[in-house]
Amino acid sequence: MLEGLIQGFVEMSSLSNLALLFVGTALGILVGALPGLSSPMAIIVLLPITFAMETLPAFAIMIGIYVGTKLGGSFSAILLRTPGTPASACTAVDGYPMALRGEAGLALGYATMGSTAGGLLGWVAAVTAIPFIATIALDSAPPDIALIGIAGLVMVSAFARGSMVKGFAGVLVGLLISSVGMDGQDAVMRYTFSLPILESGVPFAAVLVGVFGFAVVFSDIAMTVKGTELLTRDVKLNLPGLGDLLRRWKAWVIGAAYGIGIGAIPGVGADGSTWLSYATVKNQSKNPPPEAFGTGVPEGILAPESSNNATTGGALVPMLTLGIPGDGSTAIMLGAMVMHGLTPGVSLMRDDPHIVYGLLAALLIATVFMFIIAWTAIGSFVFVLQRERSVLFPFILVFATIGAFSSANMLFPVYVAIIFGLLGFWLEGRGFPVVTIVLGAILGPIIEYNIRLGLALSGGEWTTFVGTWPRMVLASVIVILIGIEIRSAFKARSAANRLKDQSEERTGRLAPGD
Repeated sequence: MLEGLIQGFVEMSSLSNLALLFVGTALGILVGALPGLSSPMAIIVLLPITFAMETLPAFAIMIGIYVGTKLGGSFSAILLRTPGTPASACTAVDGYPMALRGEAGLALGYATMGSTAGGLLGWVAAVTAIPFIATIALDSAPPDIALIGIAGLVMVSAFARGSMVKGFAGVLVGLLISSVGMDGQDAVMRYTFSLPILESGVPFAAVLVGVFGFAVVFSDIAMTVKGTELLTRDVKLNLPGLGDLLRRWKAWVIGAAYGIGIGAIPGVGADGSTWLSYATVKNQSKNPPPEAFGTGVPEGILAPESSNNATTGGALVPMLTLGIPGDGSTAIMLGAMVMHGLTPGVSLMRDDPHIVYGLLAALLIATVFMFIIAWTAIGSFVFVLQRERSVLFPFILVFATIGAFSSANMLFPVYVAIIFGLLGFWLEGRGFPVVTIVLGAILGPIIEYNIRLGLALSGGEWTTFVGTWPRMVLASVIVILIGIEIRSAFKARSAANRLKDQSEERTGRLAPGD
């Protein structure tokens, strides 16, 4: 492991890769600071640029954006009380009151230190867990890989925002996308409707651009009409001392622990971890007392910010070992792996270990760059926050369209991107997590191939999928998660029926003439 990690740092330490990491991190902070923009959107816009790049340089800029947006969201949360990203909403609870007291620079300093600490701890967790999990996963047979993929789909459907039914609906859309075109094993055309342009399948890059580019712009345009005013235009980052940070160690350690653990759960991401870490730190706090939270206490910034950035390391664990994304950004990175000719999943460490260790090296370097950029260039980001954000969206749409076109140098992917953009916008508005569409499209071919290969090797015996204790465990997890969701649905329906009956009973008693 150590040799591979050193080699990853050597490859990432080239001048070009460091420059890409630096630019990506700075761009990520900028994107995160602007409400209405997001990490997946930024990665999608830059995705066509990476087509002609080598794999590691391409992922260097993606990792930089991914890390930078985590901190950038706290800038607008503290100065505008308008979170730049959903995960930074918790930071506004105590960050904005500190800014109201004239301590905006100190609040931003705590956010920067908390993010850096969380990012470093998340990196340590990823470096420790990924080689260990990958070693176990490398012994997997085709039935194991198929069950891991199915478990990933079920887990994302269960833990992502909304109900499992809505998650499954998105997964089915993704599986349908992946099944269009020529069958790789039998060379049979599927769902092409005799259209030659569909014989090679639905353009995956266009699906990504539509779901994470067009759809997100349509959803976030409403944020630009909100009137926001900076509390102050003269902000200088005021970093707390090391002793001050160490005295408040519980806040950022608890935050990082939640970020790592929840970030590794497919489909959850940072949104939930920040609030859980904040609530835990608040409930356990004695100095300051719990009632002081919400009035501008540093622990209320350190906990969510460390949790926010620790999720980057946590989310990379299932992505690099099992091919299952932790959030929207890692889902796009998985798609980028496919477009760069890599096979995400359990074989990635065996076939392309330099990619895995290179990404781990990039994660640490980007975290260091994040701290340096925030420390030295805070004024530039505050200046950008004063600009009108709505002018950016037409440019994003233009770049997204160019990205879809350049994926195949024809207009067909552009039409596909527009269709999936509208579909993604409609689904998001009704609580369907669109990340499940992308996951279904990525894992669909892997699951199908390994199911068919497993059946071929076992002579058509379906019992091969429960033939060993790890397979029985995976199958049990799948059944249990589905069973819990069915039970919850029945309980929710029963509760709704009871409320309806009680309401009708009260209405009947109060009816005139009774």
